[in-house]
Amino acid sequence: MFVPALLICVVLRAFSAQAKVADDFDSKDFFYEKTEPEGMDQNAKKISQILSGAGPYYATLYSVHHRIPLYSAYRFDSECFTDSGRISYWHLEPQLSNHQQEISMVRETQGYKNAYKENQAISDDYSETGYDRGHLNPNSFQCREGRRSTFTLTNAAPMDACFNRNQWAKWEKTLRIFLRDTLTSDGGSATAYIVTGTVPDPNLRIPQSEISEEPERVTVPSHIWTAVCYKHNEDNSKSFSFGYMGENKPEGSINLMSVSNLNTQIKNLYGQRSEINIFVDDCFHDNNKLDQVKVKFQKSINQQIKEKQGDQIMSSDMQNTYVALKRAADGNVVSEKKFKVSQMTIKLAFDSIITYYNAVKDLKISAGSACLITRVKPLVRSDFRKRDVSGVSDAVECLLVPERHMTAADGSPCSSFSDSRYSCRCTIDGEIKSCCSTPCLYQDNVNSYRCYSGQTQIECSPQYSLVTYKGEQCLDDHPCATYGEDYYWCNKISGGWDYCSPPLWRSKAINGKYCRSDHACAKYGSGHMWCYTDDEGSYADCCTSDDCYSAVNGKTCRSNHKCGYHGEDYLWCYTDYEDNWHYCCKSCW
Repeated sequence: MFVPALLICVVLRAFSAQAKVADDFDSKDFFYEKTEPEGMDQNAKKISQILSGAGPYYATLYSVHHRIPLYSAYRFDSECFTDSGRISYWHLEPQLSNHQQEISMVRETQGYKNAYKENQAISDDYSETGYDRGHLNPNSFQCREGRRSTFTLTNAAPMDACFNRNQWAKWEKTLRIFLRDTLTSDGGSATAYIVTGTVPDPNLRIPQSEISEEPERVTVPSHIWTAVCYKHNEDNSKSFSFGYMGENKPEGSINLMSVSNLNTQIKNLYGQRSEINIFVDDCFHDNNKLDQVKVKFQKSINQQIKEKQGDQIMSSDMQNTYVALKRAADGNVVSEKKFKVSQMTIKLAFDSIITYYNAVKDLKISAGSACLITRVKPLVRSDFRKRDVSGVSDAVECLLVPERHMTAADGSPCSSFSDSRYSCRCTIDGEIKSCCSTPCLYQDNVNSYRCYSGQTQIECSPQYSLVTYKGEQCLDDHPCATYGEDYYWCNKISGGWDYCSPPLWRSKAINGKYCRSDHACAKYGSGHMWCYTDDEGSYADCCTSDDCYSAVNGKTCRSNHKCGYHGEDYLWCYTDYEDNWHYCCKSCW
């Protein structure tokens, strides 16, 4: 009776080992809502990462064809505070070669290399290639045995050494600090689900033929990405998600984005039709926390740059301006640009008000800088998604400056200023006003500018221009803002004051034409909102946005009655439930 029992145990053990790699993950606890990412290679192997019989510590989807992981899914361990504890050796996964092998990873030895290298990478594949064995699940995010378990070749992909040790390392450190601080502020009552993955480049493999007798075994990723889902255990309003992706090359840039945008970019890079879904419903993507995350990330990264450069660093304002210029020079910000640098006065030129708007939003978040318009040509757009019809390279010129921090949310200068986790307060001649803790950015869902004052979102006036709507120059210390009024204005160099064209780049007239780039929809002292629609003096009533619910004079169409003709020969919509109506600017029926 003993022998049959032993045989049964062996058979059961073999089946158990097979399930841990080939069929399904042993534990779904590493995935948000216990749901693994969708749309990845269905032929890839699912590995529950086990070390010394303990675990699993995280989950990996591994491509035998590419010999790299497509992703590793893990949770952040907030008890890990240091980078110490690295080990000098790596592990291999026996089950990728033989499902009846041990379920635990094994330490890499020459014997194991020869036995298992057919289906997975070995350290020799990386030797003298210029690529690191780059962790997907970072060792610094785990503690004790969990940290040791990250040193397996099934959790590593070829990362350019410069990219891995500089750009990616900074972002890993920033993510660790950000999650640790956020978890601490929430009393540990949350879980951070993280997925880090690769985009295999079908045209690049290592080792190179010049240095190896077994060349081109391992695919090099073109991009590395990370997605984060922060799930609060008690208050879903505190839950959020975001992602970032970087090019795997020496000067590869990394960009932070929404999870839905990351899904789309991965899909496009894979060149596939099927959708990519990293998290269920993109994990609270509608909580609008992305801008706050961007600000905190950039502050941390800038601080790391400052610490690295030490005494050689410029002033903080000059450092922010330098970072902004470097980012603007990066091709990922704008496709066409021109720089004029003279005595640290930096001017940027853009081919349209739209490219200006998109670039400046990024610079506000990434470098804490504003770019104040000094000149704008009166160009006309035929469509918001197209460039200005003139196609000139300097349609908008702006002066790159540090954002003014000692100001109220309406742009007024403060005599005293305090900013805490809970609120931002500005004192002006004894009056207390709210101020911004985060950049003042346009919010599409409310068609106006918003920032956070501590934890509260408030209306704000951005720093954006030094030119009035008539083209006259504002005082340098008094750029266009609302300053407590319901319109934008500034004090002029020539004396007196005048209205400014508001920063409403999508404003549109009731005749269907977009407002001129230097004359957005506003009252300009009259009793109704209007704008010029060409350079010949034609004007019309207008809406502040080109969406389906914006009506003239700042009104909003009823939620169940989008802008349209509705049987008339003009655009209109109901603006309340008492049958009051107004003209509007876009046909959505």
